[in-house]
Amino acid sequence: MEIIHVPMSGAAGIARWNPIFVRITTEDGLTGIGEVGLAYGVGAASAIGMLEALGEAFVIGADAMAHEALWERIYRRSFWAEGGGPVVIGAMSAIDTALWDIKGKALGLPVWRLLGGAAARPLRCYASQIQFDWSETDRKDLTDPAAYRDAGVKAVADGYDCVKVDPVMIGKDGKIDDHVRGMFTAAELDLYVRRMEAVRDGVGPSTGIILELHSLPSLTGARQLIEACRHVGLYLVEEPVHYANPNAQIRLSESFPETRFAAGERLYTRWGAEPYLSSNAIDMLQPDFGLVGGITEGKKVCDLAHLYDITVQGHVCGSPVATAVALHVETAIPNFEIHEHHVYARQPANRELCTIDLQPKDGVMSAPDAPGLGIDLVDAALDAAKARRFTVG
Repeated sequence: MEIIHVPMSGAAGIARWNPIFVRITTEDGLTGIGEVGLAYGVGAASAIGMLEALGEAFVIGADAMAHEALWERIYRRSFWAEGGGPVVIGAMSAIDTALWDIKGKALGLPVWRLLGGAAARPLRCYASQIQFDWSETDRKDLTDPAAYRDAGVKAVADGYDCVKVDPVMIGKDGKIDDHVRGMFTAAELDLYVRRMEAVRDGVGPSTGIILELHSLPSLTGARQLIEACRHVGLYLVEEPVHYANPNAQIRLSESFPETRFAAGERLYTRWGAEPYLSSNAIDMLQPDFGLVGGITEGKKVCDLAHLYDITVQGHVCGSPVATAVALHVETAIPNFEIHEHHVYARQPANRELCTIDLQPKDGVMSAPDAPGLGIDLVDAALDAAKARRFTVG
């Protein structure tokens, strides 16, 4: 078992980007890959130690085809997994995904067929995070509403009929704004609304707009924003409040019954998702298959959402491996709604990490048809990025 840490922060077009992969090799020489969903933000390297510990304690010597039994064993016997969290469940997710990759290769079938075949194909996509512009070569932290409009125009020109934008995270000075709790001032609201209006002007009346808030506002601020942006016409409001207390999202959804909400990337396992689903506090669940518990647990979470008539969009903010995993699961579930294509997924530094380049065409894309995940890492690209490698077993 090999752990690969790719420190790409500072690469062209990408900020704070550090994918963590696991590559498992069987006695028969089959290999499977998985990714921890911690490429973005702070703390990716924490998964290295957890992967080492879980690999030594549970993976080495295990039956590679018995992913269900291994998942349950790690969950029950690692002690910490039953408390959830991104590090331990993220490591479990990567291991589980690698085992599905092996299983598909052993049986000569793509993962989406192992999961039950195609319920949806091809998959509708949206352009994600256009506040960083919509470019294949660079990331820009946009400030002026006119720039938001131009980013929307670019996305629509690429064939997307839905875009996602966070008008809050970048302050008027162009810096990431972490101070957005409490009530927004009139000037702040004016800027955020003008940005949203500019996007609508750029994409036209028939394109969906997802208002992304990254859990930054308080409940009060989220209410202000939704009320102020109603006239723009919102497809969904994503992560309007934090996850520490599900009641915040429940109360918000009760306040705006006509507004559709989405959340889920920071929910771990079906137990973490259940309060949001059973209360119908969200309309679309966004599990990250590199954090929710891998393909084994992720499929169960999607099925649980289906029980409550809630649709699914896999959260994708990682390498092309993360994209491939989401595409396989989304293809096989009956409650798929839309696929996220992040602006980082368009950057050469990210695209070059893998053997195939998963990019939408005319706003749609499909899961690979090759056995397993149908994608692999390019070792030369990993070496060029000065990847750190760790061997277990």
